[in-house]
Amino acid sequence: MVSIVMPAYNCERFIEKAIKSVQDQTWEEWELIIVDDCSTDRTYEITAACAKKDSRIRLIRQETNKGVACARNRGIQEANGNVIAFLDSDDEWVSTKLEKQLELQAKTGAEIIYCSYDFIDENDEAIRKPFIVPRETNYDKMLASSVISCSTALIATSLLKKHLFRPEYYHEDYVLWMELLVIPVRAAGNREVLAHYRQLSGSRSNNKKNAAKQRWFVYRNVLHLGMIKSLNAFAKYALLGMIKYVL
Repeated sequence: MVSIVMPAYNCERFIEKAIKSVQDQTWEEWELIIVDDCSTDRTYEITAACAKKDSRIRLIRQETNKGVACARNRGIQEANGNVIAFLDSDDEWVSTKLEKQLELQAKTGAEIIYCSYDFIDENDEAIRKPFIVPRETNYDKMLASSVISCSTALIATSLLKKHLFRPEYYHEDYVLWMELLVIPVRAAGNREVLAHYRQLSGSRSNNKKNAAKQRWFVYRNVLHLGMIKSLNAFAKYALLGMIKYVL
Protein backbone atom coordinates (compact mmCIF):
# COMPACT_ATOMS: atom_id res chain seq x y z
CA MET A 1 0.00 0.00 0.00
CA VAL A 2 1.05 3.57 -0.68
CA SER A 3 0.56 6.15 2.06
CA ILE A 4 -0.02 9.58 0.51
CA VAL A 5 0.74 12.54 2.76
CA MET A 6 -0.96 15.83 1.94
CA PRO A 7 -0.32 18.89 4.14
CA ALA A 8 -3.16 21.40 3.94
CA TYR A 9 -3.43 25.03 4.95
CA ASN A 10 -6.01 27.50 3.59
CA CYS A 11 -6.26 25.70 0.27
CA GLU A 12 -10.03 25.55 -0.18
CA ARG A 13 -9.78 26.54 -3.84
CA PHE A 14 -7.65 23.63 -5.04
CA ILE A 15 -7.67 20.78 -2.52
CA GLU A 16 -10.67 18.96 -3.99
CA LYS A 17 -8.83 18.73 -7.31
CA ALA A 18 -5.75 17.36 -5.55
CA ILE A 19 -7.85 14.75 -3.73
CA LYS A 20 -9.67 13.80 -6.94
CA SER A 21 -6.34 13.22 -8.69
CA VAL A 22 -5.53 10.68 -5.95
CA GLN A 23 -8.91 8.99 -6.24
CA ASP A 24 -8.43 8.72 -10.01
CA GLN A 25 -5.19 6.72 -9.65
CA THR A 26 -5.04 3.44 -11.53
CA TRP A 27 -3.17 2.03 -8.51
CA GLU A 28 -5.96 1.64 -5.96
CA GLU A 29 -4.09 0.35 -2.89
CA TRP A 30 -3.51 3.63 -1.09
CA GLU A 31 -4.39 5.67 1.96
CA LEU A 32 -4.52 9.46 1.84
CA ILE A 33 -3.48 11.20 5.05
CA ILE A 34 -4.48 14.86 5.00
CA VAL A 35 -2.92 16.94 7.76
CA ASP A 36 -4.80 20.22 8.21
CA ASP A 37 -2.48 22.80 9.76
CA CYS A 38 -5.22 24.87 11.46
CA SER A 39 -6.74 26.31 8.27
CA THR A 40 -8.94 29.37 8.73
CA ASP A 41 -10.92 28.95 5.51
CA ARG A 42 -13.14 26.02 4.43
CA THR A 43 -10.26 23.59 3.89
CA TYR A 44 -11.12 21.44 6.90
CA GLU A 45 -14.81 21.24 6.05
CA ILE A 46 -14.08 20.31 2.43
CA THR A 47 -11.60 17.59 3.34
CA ALA A 48 -13.87 16.24 6.09
CA ALA A 49 -16.64 15.83 3.52
CA CYS A 50 -14.26 13.97 1.20
CA ALA A 51 -13.10 11.69 4.03
CA LYS A 52 -16.70 10.89 4.93
CA LYS A 53 -17.32 9.61 1.40
CA ASP A 54 -14.04 7.66 1.00
CA SER A 55 -12.77 5.44 3.81
CA ARG A 56 -9.24 5.54 2.33
CA ILE A 57 -8.96 9.20 3.31
CA ARG A 58 -7.83 10.03 6.83
CA LEU A 59 -8.04 13.61 8.12
CA ILE A 60 -5.84 14.86 10.94
CA ARG A 61 -6.00 18.37 12.35
CA GLN A 62 -3.00 19.91 14.05
CA GLU A 63 -3.71 21.52 17.41
CA THR A 64 -1.61 24.54 16.47
CA ASN A 65 -0.23 25.88 13.20
CA LYS A 66 3.27 24.42 12.89
CA GLY A 67 4.09 24.78 9.19
CA VAL A 68 4.29 22.45 6.23
CA ALA A 69 7.32 20.46 7.38
CA CYS A 70 5.68 19.50 10.68
CA ALA A 71 2.45 18.65 8.86
CA ARG A 72 4.33 16.29 6.55
CA ASN A 73 6.15 14.76 9.53
CA ARG A 74 2.84 14.08 11.25
CA GLY A 75 1.63 12.32 8.12
CA ILE A 76 4.80 10.23 7.95
CA GLN A 77 4.36 9.16 11.56
CA GLU A 78 0.78 8.07 10.83
CA ALA A 79 1.60 6.21 7.59
CA ASN A 80 0.89 2.49 7.29
CA GLY A 81 2.08 1.85 3.72
CA ASN A 82 5.37 0.37 2.54
CA VAL A 83 6.08 3.55 0.61
CA ILE A 84 5.10 7.17 1.11
CA ALA A 85 4.19 9.65 -1.61
CA PHE A 86 3.75 13.37 -1.07
CA LEU A 87 1.21 15.59 -2.79
CA ASP A 88 0.84 19.28 -1.99
CA SER A 89 -2.75 20.44 -1.70
CA ASP A 90 -2.60 22.71 -4.76
CA ASP A 91 -0.85 20.23 -7.07
CA GLU A 92 -2.31 17.32 -9.03
CA TRP A 93 -1.26 13.91 -10.34
CA VAL A 94 -1.75 12.19 -13.67
CA SER A 95 -3.91 9.07 -13.13
CA THR A 96 -1.04 6.62 -13.78
CA LYS A 97 1.47 8.35 -11.52
CA LEU A 98 1.59 5.84 -8.67
CA GLU A 99 1.34 2.77 -10.90
CA LYS A 100 4.24 3.84 -13.11
CA GLN A 101 6.41 4.90 -10.19
CA LEU A 102 5.84 1.58 -8.42
CA GLU A 103 6.76 -0.25 -11.63
CA LEU A 104 10.01 1.72 -11.77
CA GLN A 105 10.72 0.99 -8.12
CA ALA A 106 10.23 -2.74 -8.71
CA LYS A 107 12.48 -2.60 -11.77
CA THR A 108 15.32 -0.57 -10.26
CA GLY A 109 15.13 -1.29 -6.53
CA ALA A 110 15.58 2.44 -5.88
CA GLU A 111 14.45 3.75 -2.49
CA ILE A 112 13.49 7.14 -4.00
CA ILE A 113 11.37 7.48 -7.14
CA TYR A 114 10.56 10.82 -8.77
CA CYS A 115 9.09 11.96 -12.09
CA SER A 116 8.81 14.82 -14.58
CA TYR A 117 6.15 17.47 -14.15
CA ASP A 118 4.62 20.44 -15.89
CA PHE A 119 3.55 23.85 -14.61
CA ILE A 120 -0.01 25.13 -14.35
CA ASP A 121 -1.51 28.38 -13.11
CA GLU A 122 -4.54 29.10 -10.94
CA ASN A 123 -6.83 28.29 -13.87
CA ASP A 124 -5.18 24.95 -14.73
CA GLU A 125 -3.51 26.47 -17.80
CA ALA A 126 0.01 25.40 -18.80
CA ILE A 127 2.44 28.27 -18.21
CA ARG A 128 5.81 26.95 -19.41
CA LYS A 129 7.40 23.88 -20.86
CA PRO A 130 7.51 20.77 -18.63
CA PHE A 131 10.51 19.97 -16.47
CA ILE A 132 11.89 16.64 -17.68
CA VAL A 133 13.93 14.86 -15.03
CA PRO A 134 16.99 12.66 -15.56
CA ARG A 135 16.66 8.89 -15.17
CA GLU A 136 18.77 8.98 -12.02
CA THR A 137 20.34 11.42 -9.61
CA ASN A 138 22.66 11.36 -6.63
CA TYR A 139 24.11 13.65 -3.98
CA ASP A 140 26.63 15.40 -6.25
CA LYS A 141 24.14 15.93 -9.07
CA MET A 142 21.53 17.28 -6.66
CA LEU A 143 23.94 19.98 -5.48
CA ALA A 144 23.32 21.73 -8.78
CA SER A 145 19.84 20.62 -9.78
CA SER A 146 17.12 19.56 -7.37
CA VAL A 147 15.16 17.23 -9.65
CA ILE A 148 13.08 15.77 -6.81
CA SER A 149 10.03 17.76 -5.78
CA CYS A 150 7.61 16.89 -2.99
CA SER A 151 4.63 16.23 -5.23
CA THR A 152 6.64 13.78 -7.35
CA ALA A 153 8.51 11.92 -4.61
CA LEU A 154 7.75 8.33 -3.65
CA ILE A 155 10.06 7.03 -0.91
CA ALA A 156 10.45 3.90 1.20
CA THR A 157 8.60 4.34 4.49
CA SER A 158 11.45 2.75 6.43
CA LEU A 159 13.71 5.63 5.33
CA LEU A 160 11.28 8.41 6.16
CA LYS A 161 10.39 7.08 9.59
CA LYS A 162 14.07 7.57 10.49
CA HIS A 163 14.65 10.83 8.57
CA LEU A 164 11.94 13.46 8.97
CA PHE A 165 11.68 16.93 7.46
CA ARG A 166 13.60 19.58 9.40
CA PRO A 167 11.24 22.55 9.89
CA GLU A 168 14.02 24.94 10.88
CA TYR A 169 15.13 25.20 7.25
CA TYR A 170 13.42 27.10 4.43
CA HIS A 171 14.31 24.36 1.92
CA GLU A 172 13.23 21.57 4.25
CA ASP A 173 12.49 19.20 1.36
CA TYR A 174 15.86 19.74 -0.33
CA VAL A 175 17.67 19.23 2.98
CA LEU A 176 15.85 15.91 3.46
CA TRP A 177 16.63 14.67 -0.04
CA MET A 178 20.32 15.46 0.50
CA GLU A 179 20.36 13.74 3.88
CA LEU A 180 18.94 10.61 2.25
CA LEU A 181 21.22 10.68 -0.79
CA VAL A 182 24.39 11.06 1.26
CA ILE A 183 23.65 7.73 3.06
CA PRO A 184 23.68 6.82 0.09
CA VAL A 185 20.41 5.54 -1.33
CA ARG A 186 19.47 5.14 -4.97
CA ALA A 187 17.10 7.60 -6.67
CA ALA A 188 15.47 6.85 -10.03
CA GLY A 189 13.33 9.09 -12.21
CA ASN A 190 10.45 8.44 -14.58
CA ARG A 191 10.87 10.90 -17.43
CA GLU A 192 7.14 11.00 -18.19
CA VAL A 193 5.14 14.02 -16.99
CA LEU A 194 3.10 12.47 -14.20
CA ALA A 195 2.37 15.52 -12.05
CA HIS A 196 1.08 19.07 -12.39
CA TYR A 197 2.89 21.65 -10.26
CA ARG A 198 0.75 24.70 -9.63
CA GLN A 199 2.51 28.07 -9.39
CA LEU A 200 0.55 30.73 -7.55
CA SER A 201 1.44 34.41 -7.55
CA GLY A 202 2.78 35.44 -4.16
CA SER A 203 3.54 31.89 -3.05
CA ARG A 204 6.72 31.04 -1.17
CA SER A 205 8.05 28.93 -4.03
CA ASN A 206 7.58 31.85 -6.42
CA ASN A 207 10.02 34.08 -4.48
CA LYS A 208 13.16 33.16 -6.39
CA LYS A 209 15.41 35.78 -4.78
CA ASN A 210 14.77 34.44 -1.30
CA ALA A 211 14.99 30.86 -2.55
CA ALA A 212 18.47 31.56 -3.94
CA LYS A 213 19.56 33.13 -0.64
CA GLN A 214 18.30 30.12 1.30
CA ARG A 215 19.94 27.67 -1.09
CA TRP A 216 23.29 29.35 -0.42
CA PHE A 217 22.61 29.02 3.30
CA VAL A 218 22.00 25.28 2.89
CA TYR A 219 25.24 24.83 0.94
CA ARG A 220 27.33 26.60 3.54
CA ASN A 221 25.60 25.91 6.87
CA VAL A 222 23.74 22.64 6.44
CA LEU A 223 25.78 20.66 3.93
CA HIS A 224 28.99 22.40 5.09
CA LEU A 225 30.46 22.77 1.61
CA GLY A 226 33.65 24.72 1.13
CA MET A 227 33.55 28.13 -0.55
CA ILE A 228 34.74 26.92 -3.98
CA LYS A 229 32.35 23.96 -4.07
CA SER A 230 29.50 26.19 -2.85
CA LEU A 231 30.18 28.77 -5.58
CA ASN A 232 30.34 26.08 -8.24
CA ALA A 233 27.10 24.46 -7.06
CA PHE A 234 25.34 27.81 -6.77
CA ALA A 235 26.36 28.89 -10.28
CA LYS A 236 24.92 25.67 -11.72
CA TYR A 237 21.79 26.02 -9.56
CA ALA A 238 21.20 29.58 -10.82
CA LEU A 239 21.73 28.64 -14.47
CA LEU A 240 19.50 25.58 -14.34
CA GLY A 241 16.87 27.53 -12.41
CA MET A 242 16.77 30.16 -15.14
CA ILE A 243 16.35 27.46 -17.77
CA LYS A 244 13.63 25.76 -15.72
CA TYR A 245 11.53 28.78 -14.70
CA VAL A 246 12.31 31.52 -17.23
CA LEU A 247 13.35 30.12 -20.61
